[in-house]
Amino acid sequence: MKPVTSLSGVLLATTMLFSTAPAFAQDAEVAAEETGDTIVVRGRFIPEPQRQTAQVASFVTPEDLLRSGDDNAAIALTRLSGLSIVDGRFAYVRGLGDRYSAALLNGSPLPSPEPLRRTVPLDLFPSDTLDRISVQKTYSANYSAEFGGGLIDLRTLRRPLEDFLNLSVSTGFNTETTGEDGLFHYGSDQDWTGYDDGLRDLPAPLQALVNSRTTLSSQTDAQIEAAGEALVNSPLSVIQTGELRPNGSFGIDGGMALNAGDFEIGIIGAAGYSQGWETQRATRQFVLGDVIGNDFRTTETSLNITTNALGSISADNGDHLFQLTGFYVHNTSKESQIDTGRDFNAQGATGEIYDESTGWYERELGMLQLAGEHTFGNLEFTWRGSAARATRDAPYERSLRRYVDATGQISYEVANSYNVRFSDLTDDLTNAGAELQYTFDFADGREVVLMAGADASRTEREYNFLAFRFAGGNSLPQDVRVARPDFLFGPDNIDPNRFVLQEITTPNDSYTASLDVDAFFVQADFDITSFIRATAGLRYEDATQTVQTFDRFGNLGAGAVGLNNDYVLPALTFTWNFADDLQLRLGYSETIARPQFRELALSAFFDPESERIYRGNNGLVDTTMRNFDARLEYYMGRDQFVTVAGFYKELENPIEEVQFSTSTFVFESTFINSPEAVVSGAEIEYRTYFQMPFEAAFFRDRDWRFSINYTYTATEVQASPTDMIYDPVTRSLRSAAFFNLDGSELQGSPENIVNAQFGWESDDDQLTLLLNWVDERILQRGLSQPGAALPDVIEDPGIQLDVNYRRDFTFEGQDFTVAISGRNLLQEAHSEFQRNPTIGITDFNTYDRGTTASISLTTHF
Repeated sequence: MKPVTSLSGVLLATTMLFSTAPAFAQDAEVAAEETGDTIVVRGRFIPEPQRQTAQVASFVTPEDLLRSGDDNAAIALTRLSGLSIVDGRFAYVRGLGDRYSAALLNGSPLPSPEPLRRTVPLDLFPSDTLDRISVQKTYSANYSAEFGGGLIDLRTLRRPLEDFLNLSVSTGFNTETTGEDGLFHYGSDQDWTGYDDGLRDLPAPLQALVNSRTTLSSQTDAQIEAAGEALVNSPLSVIQTGELRPNGSFGIDGGMALNAGDFEIGIIGAAGYSQGWETQRATRQFVLGDVIGNDFRTTETSLNITTNALGSISADNGDHLFQLTGFYVHNTSKESQIDTGRDFNAQGATGEIYDESTGWYERELGMLQLAGEHTFGNLEFTWRGSAARATRDAPYERSLRRYVDATGQISYEVANSYNVRFSDLTDDLTNAGAELQYTFDFADGREVVLMAGADASRTEREYNFLAFRFAGGNSLPQDVRVARPDFLFGPDNIDPNRFVLQEITTPNDSYTASLDVDAFFVQADFDITSFIRATAGLRYEDATQTVQTFDRFGNLGAGAVGLNNDYVLPALTFTWNFADDLQLRLGYSETIARPQFRELALSAFFDPESERIYRGNNGLVDTTMRNFDARLEYYMGRDQFVTVAGFYKELENPIEEVQFSTSTFVFESTFINSPEAVVSGAEIEYRTYFQMPFEAAFFRDRDWRFSINYTYTATEVQASPTDMIYDPVTRSLRSAAFFNLDGSELQGSPENIVNAQFGWESDDDQLTLLLNWVDERILQRGLSQPGAALPDVIEDPGIQLDVNYRRDFTFEGQDFTVAISGRNLLQEAHSEFQRNPTIGITDFNTYDRGTTASISLTTHF
């Protein structure tokens, strides 16, 4: 605490600075309180984002983005405490998993193009187009009630300080994939774009049947034969082996600032394309009881192609701001896979199987948002409206099972072993919201901000599924049995005497779903004293969620869902700046987590990423949460601090992912509501800049940076024998004792997370070493059957060590940046396993990820 003598006019100016000054004016923002002729100065190093919010939150500021040079939002978020980035794309807050994390773009929600995920891949947002990123870990009433671990709010840049244009190109390789032999199928000449050219459209004879709701079996033999022969054959069914090329990408981003009368105009844009190969050579062992029933060696190669674009235009005259933002991303995975090994249910003479599958998965997300901010003295009015669509198209998912016969040849031995599936999903999300905010200023420098607002969101989903198989094939000549797949299922063999196309239908093949949410909130943000700030709010949220399954003939399936819930949710936080650059935050809130559409629908869904079959549980209900948070923050200097935080959460009806056996060594994944769970933990974060104690110019000319954060999370599921759980297998209520949940860890939550960084920054270059460790977590809980124990599936993400180096240079008057990065330098494997007390640890899905290296060159105009 530092006393400063001043006149009353200086006092007024200083207290106004506490409310409105930028973060690092003279490296400090000053909070002042009058005591006679003395001003008490506190919080000189507390940055503006942390001062302006009463919430427990972390921020990536414009200064951070400029200084670090991170390529995208996902990489930038690796710098924050309590976050783990999964697959370099998805952010989990406090390790609580996807369902308890949410992402917004300029305050508007985004649907995910991933059917089994709630959040959008964050690597799709270029950092050059972002103004800031905030991660709020305590709830406030102005946000959606679906708030668990935290919320990530991405804000796009409105108006650049100066015009810029960047062009970049990069290439890279992976030690497990590049230059190695991988699998691929031809497809079409246009596949490199990630857009199908019509090759994979549903054939006309089958499309006509769908349009007329006519059964395939009602057609004549000749018509059925024509439909089978119309399916694309060789380009999609023949898997080849060849050396895989390096990965590559290019991008462009730019911005300009204009003046139009009283308005300052800002235009921001970015676009990019990337293409990369990935090969996984996995061991997959499935355990039931004390038996390893399935033991596979899997080789899967994916060609992943992404095209993305983001644009924004804003007009600002100081009192009125209008911003139009558009975002588009298209991602395609072209996959080829071969499985070999033993299957418990194999019908061949040797028990050795040879499975082939190919797939094409197009995911697309587009969003358009219009927003405004208006100031009328102390009254502020903000509004936003957005429309977004996410789609997923999976045509021609092919799977063929053959067997290894006694002579070692791959042979078609068992009928009905060739399947072709078509599916598509469309999510439409519209959102509109508005907020009124009025600020009351008091003579002693304190203020009270009253806020009220409303938000309406409408989500509609349609999922369509078609399944076909070639029946027959029991009495084939030997030369046909061992033929290549496209010859085996060529036109000569598609006839009533050999292979006949059949359609497989169930009442739950497809589904429609909707979620309508209307919300209203009131919130007050006020200074109790010059050094104590509080936020108190209430949010009322009413939601109607429906799911209805059906078949393609319009027949409704069982298990229709109609959830109608309304909630009044409080949120209260305090911030006490009780000593110089030292403040305490306390928070309490009540929030919810709703089941996702895919978790409710009884339709079967095959997830190609995890190789699992999912089926929803129509008996799921909302999860309700009570959240307690505390954080102590000490700021030692500009961007240097130590924080210690604790959190405690009580979850009622938490949703968990489980695996069960439908028959011997045939598994499905689904979801249950466990009765209760308790989550408690602590976070510690330290960040500092320092100078190396060496005289060499290399060390003197660089600012050295070190940061580390650690999150400890303890979870416990609580289930008494009197608690009842809706069993997704029997579709009835059963005693919680049957599921053996009491005292177990919550599915999806690791105990320990560590993020550490070390490196330097200078005027010309930057190097950062990043270390991330995520502890083991339950990936899927195993539901045991009497006499057949099914172990939990455990994921061990392990230690990830990455390095990023960037250097700016000028060549013949042109500015350039070269960046070199290496990921997974320790060559940590992807590890999913099961523990059985008799046979020990088995590999459920384990493969080497290899080390990935890339180099990029960017030119700046």
